[in-house]
Amino acid sequence: MKNKLNTFVITFLVIILASCSAQNKLSSRLTSEWAIARFEVRTPSGSNSIIENAGSITFRSNGRGEQSFTTAIAHAGQAVDTEFRWENTANTVTIRTIDAQYPKVWIVVNSGKGKQEWYSTDSSGNVQVMLLEKK
Repeated sequence: MKNKLNTFVITFLVIILASCSAQNKLSSRLTSEWAIARFEVRTPSGSNSIIENAGSITFRSNGRGEQSFTTAIAHAGQAVDTEFRWENTANTVTIRTIDAQYPKVWIVVNSGKGKQEWYSTDSSGNVQVMLLEKK
């Protein structure tokens, strides 16, 4: 019984440490200025809208950042340039702007040193895809 408990504890610690390591790796990888190379909206009806060179987003190591969108993707009531707070897990990035009622959670699909691909949804069932390239 004691061996099973020790094995469980060791396995649990390995999983926690690996998760923290992946979270820290993504955090350090993000801390920089990124160009929003492409912003795509996919609707449930199957139509897509794509905007190339949609702006930029900067993540600072203190958990703050700034996003600057082209007017084409700035949402109604949202400023084109917005400061935000951010945090991440091993595979998500959460962005909280001052004016937003809810935080925006992005799923990190591909995470490279120079390129990122993120997906998110909205309350209408639309899927947003954001491709980032390090500046």
